[in-house]
Amino acid sequence: MKVELRLLSSFYEKMLLIRRFEEKVNELITNGVVLGSVHLCIGEEAAAVGTIQALQKEDYMLPTHRGHGQHIAKGADIKKLLAELAGKKTGYCKGNSGSIHVFDKENNNLGSNGIVGAQFPVSLGAGLAIKNKGLKRCVAVFFGDGASNQGWFYEALNIASLWDLPIVFVCINNLYGMGTPYKNTSKAKIPDKAKVFGIPNNSVDGNDVETVYKEMEKTVSYVKKNIKPAMLECITYRWTGHSAFDKRKYRPEGELESWKKKDPIERIEKRLTEKGFKAENINKIKKEVDNRLKEAEEYATESEYPSFTDSMEL
Repeated sequence: MKVELRLLSSFYEKMLLIRRFEEKVNELITNGVVLGSVHLCIGEEAAAVGTIQALQKEDYMLPTHRGHGQHIAKGADIKKLLAELAGKKTGYCKGNSGSIHVFDKENNNLGSNGIVGAQFPVSLGAGLAIKNKGLKRCVAVFFGDGASNQGWFYEALNIASLWDLPIVFVCINNLYGMGTPYKNTSKAKIPDKAKVFGIPNNSVDGNDVETVYKEMEKTVSYVKKNIKPAMLECITYRWTGHSAFDKRKYRPEGELESWKKKDPIERIEKRLTEKGFKAENINKIKKEVDNRLKEAEEYATESEYPSFTDSMEL
């Protein structure tokens, strides 16, 4: 198999795994297996995979609260991740973190959180540590369009620029902060906010995984080579509500249907087919993904809940 096809097929597999994982989470939260607040990233798979596959394992990441796809793209074990969402002791944080606060030391995933914009100060600390230790790494800090209006965001841009920190600011712009369109909260384009601080920036089609990957590669290379921050905005769309139980109707008629026609997974599957990837190989990937989800569900449902002692051992 050609290198290009191998890379595209790996993108496809990760994106499909994220989609199926999120669909399974949606099913299990409805059934009461998954607990707590859950924010799904269905429709945003290309933005997660395209950006994170341009990172090295030793690079650090700070995902968003809508971060299951980012966790998986960075190498998370879906069995441990699903167990964590179900509050089981076999999860990443022994069932204590739930969906929003998952931490994965093995993959240099510094953890997500439920406070909008709280990742920005943490990224400064990580960036400063990388620089002071002379490491050839970077930290990718993910955030949504809504978080770009937080004061912490501007402070982080200022300090990152002032101190020349190796931080990649990655905006997953899905057009809405909860139920409010971004256009109703700011007249400034998000990349322009970085421009004010002299930070290189770009905006790409977040539903095209190849485009995202290529631009992220350039961005990461710049940050590591120059030890300076940069920003990449991925314009995409979430198919579900803000959280799993958000059923409000705040989107214009036909908007969701229009974005579903830009399905990032259908797009890459079509591209693979056009490049000669056989249907039997696509079906094989689908079957493998389904089997992995089945194993993850069994693992999560059959695992035990943590005891007080288990929680204290974190």
